[in-house]
Amino acid sequence: MSTGDQPDWRTKPRKDQSPTVIGDSKKFWKWSKEEGFDLTHPPTPNSDPVQPRLKLQCAMTPIVIDPAKTALLIIDLQNYDLHEASGNNNPEFYRAEDIILQYAIPAARETGIQIIWVTTGYSDQDLKQMDPGVFKTFNFMPVETSPDWQKLPLGQGWSNKGMFRNQKGVGDEIGEVKDKNGKVIDGGRILVKGSWNSWLHDPLSDAYYEGKRADVVPPDVHFHRNRSSGMCDRMKDVTRVLKQNNLQTFLFTGISIDQCVMGTLQDAYLKGFDTILLKDGCATDSPSYAQWSVEHSCLISWGFLSSCKDFAVTAGPKVDKMEDVEEAEFPEPFRSCRCS
Repeated sequence: MSTGDQPDWRTKPRKDQSPTVIGDSKKFWKWSKEEGFDLTHPPTPNSDPVQPRLKLQCAMTPIVIDPAKTALLIIDLQNYDLHEASGNNNPEFYRAEDIILQYAIPAARETGIQIIWVTTGYSDQDLKQMDPGVFKTFNFMPVETSPDWQKLPLGQGWSNKGMFRNQKGVGDEIGEVKDKNGKVIDGGRILVKGSWNSWLHDPLSDAYYEGKRADVVPPDVHFHRNRSSGMCDRMKDVTRVLKQNNLQTFLFTGISIDQCVMGTLQDAYLKGFDTILLKDGCATDSPSYAQWSVEHSCLISWGFLSSCKDFAVTAGPKVDKMEDVEEAEFPEPFRSCRCS
């Protein structure tokens, strides 16, 4: 049932597809055939266009963003999941890392966009108050020889077939590990703040410290995360800093796309922030359909779907080096967002 006419600031869809305003008087987007969705958040719909502004190509539509209100989020690219000394060898993780280093970070630096690093890092207090569901994620491993659950009779699971086995997990000591050159490293406690395994993988660590130099504006920011989402209600620090700095639009990269990246993106979306997934800067060790599902959800519902390479095009010729990193092959609906 209608509750009355729409306010003046919200225009109804027009038959000629002329520009329209989406949202409410305090938070709105503008849409036009020429620019797509304008996410620059001017004071009012009738204000002059925000300058400077960046046009970013997304799947199915361009968008316009204000670099001063935008942040690049890099999630969970840490030694625990990437360093070979931790037993890692996932080519998709390294591909995403390379693309972030060669496209996303330089594009953010060139355009003055804030870079925010989010890594998993638990304190002793966090471990004392840990939800059992989190312990299940890290401390129990599915047994690969378990039968396909879809082929089991209805109502029958793995409860007495050994689906999971308990293992060393979050908070436990890793002990000494060796890198490819034979250097001995103290692995530290699994995903505990201050441990080697919880810190950024070496190439990204270098990029982070570069972003802390006095001549980098704005300087990079880092947060430890103690839940699967970096922006859930229990993770107030990230949200507080974003609001204090008037950051409204977020570009998401990291691993794993179907878990911590998507969890953070969804919470950002539900808090009213603008969300854009840069798909080639994300990866997962789940089956490939998990990544495709997240990409499709961002294409249709959870904001927008773009790529680090399109972000590089937006930043200009200093950053746009399209041939340097080979992109993973996806089915037709999920191919590169570029419109060429």
